[in-house]
Amino acid sequence: MTLESSFKKVKERVYGALENTEMQTGINRGMDSFQSKIPRIRSKNDVQQLRSRVREIKSYSSRNLNELLNQVREAFQNNGVAVYLEKTKSDALSRFEKLTEGDRLIVKSKSLVSEEIGLRGFLTSKGKEVWETDLGEFIIQLRGERPSQMVAPSLHVPREAVARLFERKFGRRFQSDDLQSMVNAAREFLREKLERADVGITGANAISANEGTVVTVENEGNVRLTMTLPKKHIVCTSVEKVVPTTIDAVSVALTQSYFAGYDKPTYISLTSTPSGTGDIEKVIVRPAQGSKEMSVVLVDNGRLEASGGELSDALRCIKCGACQMVCPTYSVAGPAWGGPTYTSAIGLVWTAITGEPEESEYLSYFCLGCDACNEICPVEIDISRLISRLRAKGTGNIVSDLK
Repeated sequence: MTLESSFKKVKERVYGALENTEMQTGINRGMDSFQSKIPRIRSKNDVQQLRSRVREIKSYSSRNLNELLNQVREAFQNNGVAVYLEKTKSDALSRFEKLTEGDRLIVKSKSLVSEEIGLRGFLTSKGKEVWETDLGEFIIQLRGERPSQMVAPSLHVPREAVARLFERKFGRRFQSDDLQSMVNAAREFLREKLERADVGITGANAISANEGTVVTVENEGNVRLTMTLPKKHIVCTSVEKVVPTTIDAVSVALTQSYFAGYDKPTYISLTSTPSGTGDIEKVIVRPAQGSKEMSVVLVDNGRLEASGGELSDALRCIKCGACQMVCPTYSVAGPAWGGPTYTSAIGLVWTAITGEPEESEYLSYFCLGCDACNEICPVEIDISRLISRLRAKGTGNIVSDLK
């Protein structure tokens, strides 16, 4: 989705959201739930220790990104995994077109990078059937919308709206308070797609450079199914997800889960190769029960350039979305306060890095400067300062636009 880059248009969009009570209902319910849980989670000693460790891991990784990328490419190749470093959106999309040539049905787990490059729409335009298997992504796919939050993409959609949406999709009634029935309906529909899919595309919470191991954390179980049931598994992620070791990658993934508001992850997966077995005389044979092929597409799209600039601190972000869940502007404007993919708080900075600098500069004028985002960030990014830099850069354009 491309949004119009003019301050007047952005202002109209943000102010218009103030009248959207349905959206605000969904956002506020989600924020209330998050804020009731996060103090207890953050207060745990092990979470605080993990937070400190991950801060160091991400600081080191952002300073040594090129070196880590060289390491991880070699590690993947040694693992028998095809790895591609793609500089632009169009490069990444061309790569996916080649990797999915001849395939018809594709299932995806949640990946902000795939949203960033417009992957689902691109593959659909090539005649492929593509389904999101994460419940939140599935909801916004059916609604034709973009993610509203980094971890909870359909946060802006209250249960009443989901019930109406599923009634239209599945042709039967749902009670808005019966969340289990709605989850069951999505599970039944998506399970059939998973079992028939030719390709499974997943994201990554972190990747270890030394071992070439992809780490994912989830609650639904759809990521594991997406990476194992289809014959092809393709990882779509971004370059800043690479950290030195597997222990580092697991630490990042766990911290992301905690600061997303979950006191424990249901599933955490480590994937280094296509499936295999060593049960006959300890000789590794590939494939076994899971995917036959594994590829990794690492998307740059402005990140390496940003690593040497004034927005470089954003590359330490683990995309937990905590900063969004405490943001007062987001509480009333929701996804209207955001760019084509990334919304609110650190999302404004990601919007600038990934190709929409004017949009991010306009959006920065709606930041209240309250510093709530800074206080909760697990890796202590000074998000308010980064947004202030965007605002300073946008002043000239905004004055010109308002004449």
